[in-house]
Amino acid sequence: MIGTLGSNIVFRVSDSYALTFNGMTRDVTSRWAVHETPGIKPKPEFLGPGLQTISLPITLSASLGVRPRSVLESIEQMVENGEAEYFILGNRPVGANRFRITGASETWDLIYNKGELARASLTITLEEYT
Repeated sequence: MIGTLGSNIVFRVSDSYALTFNGMTRDVTSRWAVHETPGIKPKPEFLGPGLQTISLPITLSASLGVRPRSVLESIEQMVENGEAEYFILGNRPVGANRFRITGASETWDLIYNKGELARASLTITLEEYT
């Protein structure tokens, strides 16, 4: 097992199944206020940490044992229900808090006869939830 996003999405690879991601990006930010005073340089003030964000590009392929439409429906449900889950990689959480999926962008790459989705590209955007 590679990791999980809650109990719905399990990233793993085996002889007959591969659900994983490639090119994950994570942004860790801080929050600052800038106080303007006439005649002198602005003074920045640290307010605290910002919310972390993660972008996960995922390929869903029936040839790798994944049911693309089922995964897309699970992600859609998580987005529309506002679920916040821990993102676990290698038995360790990413960040200290749960993440919510703020968006999911789908590309249906390969569709077979009768509308069966065989391969899709998916990018999910996660934002830290405190």
